[in-house]
Amino acid sequence: QTKTHPHNNQPRPPSTASTMTMSLRKIATMATAAAAVLSQAVAQEEQERNFHKRHIPHRPDRPSIREQVTQKHANRRHHLQRHLSQLQSTISEHTSGRNLLSDEDYDRHLKFVQGLHRKLAALEDKDPRIAQLEIEEEIELHEKMLEGEFLWDMERGELVLKDDLQQ
Repeated sequence: QTKTHPHNNQPRPPSTASTMTMSLRKIATMATAAAAVLSQAVAQEEQERNFHKRHIPHRPDRPSIREQVTQKHANRRHHLQRHLSQLQSTISEHTSGRNLLSDEDYDRHLKFVQGLHRKLAALEDKDPRIAQLEIEEEIELHEKMLEGEFLWDMERGELVLKDDLQQ
């Protein structure tokens, strides 16, 4: 209901009190909308943060995917060193004559030792940021596998991403 001016019957400009009330309503509406958008953004960020902390659905007793992959990468050096020491002891037993290997096995062991030395050197020289990126990529692949993003390609005989198979 618009009020009119008593002399010329023209609409009266809104009073400063009503203008302020309308401005406050607009501000309150904008603040509510901003809070809703912000809460959605915070919820989405929380969901993304917890995305890789999920456990395997049918195995809640196992550690999360992130924990498994991180642990695997942390243990890699230890496993390589242990394997290397086992091979070196086998080779030393052969050279001392206690436990002789065939020439093929001896050559294969020597070649394998060289490969393990190469892998350990590469692991020592790897930039921690690169290692972290590899961990994140592996976690992402695990998640895609759980979500059914991979299919078996009969021609290649391997798992491939659905997107790669369709191309």
